[in-house]
Amino acid sequence: MLPAVLDPHAIFAQRPLRVVARHAAALAFLCLALAAAAPAGAWSWDETKPALRLSLGLDGYRAPGTVVATARYGGSWNMKAGAWVRDVHVQPEAPNVFLGAGYVLTKSRWRFGAGVLWIDEVNGVNGTRWNFDASIAYDMSDRVFFEYQHSSHGAIIGLKKDASNGGWNLIGVGLIF
Repeated sequence: MLPAVLDPHAIFAQRPLRVVARHAAALAFLCLALAAAAPAGAWSWDETKPALRLSLGLDGYRAPGTVVATARYGGSWNMKAGAWVRDVHVQPEAPNVFLGAGYVLTKSRWRFGAGVLWIDEVNGVNGTRWNFDASIAYDMSDRVFFEYQHSSHGAIIGLKKDASNGGWNLIGVGLIF
């Protein structure tokens, strides 16, 4: 029977790491099987053209009102840097900068990215200096895009359980050069 409210932290905290790893492997196998069964043209990704993307993101979840300026340069493989320009509700304080690298897949006007970030300060939002980074973006035109970025260190899947893992959830708009 399922609980009335699903709490992923509680679900994963109750299971040993080997059980979580086994479920993750089964899910990955299922995803690969579905991808293999799809028609050939369904998984053809577009080329991610090299560009400089500058954005301003607002955290509206863990640290409402916090603003982060981000620059991303590259094509499929890219580098990323950012700075906190306004910190609100962050204890003890917001970090100053982050650096990262990642990979982006493009389909039509959509971009899906994954990578790693190094954040210069640890606080109650990110919990560690090294974090995973995931993003989804939509290019509204050749020069303007809308983006959601999430950065956290993975405590929900069993990594570094003793550190805060709220993560940064940034919703932003940016320019493409």
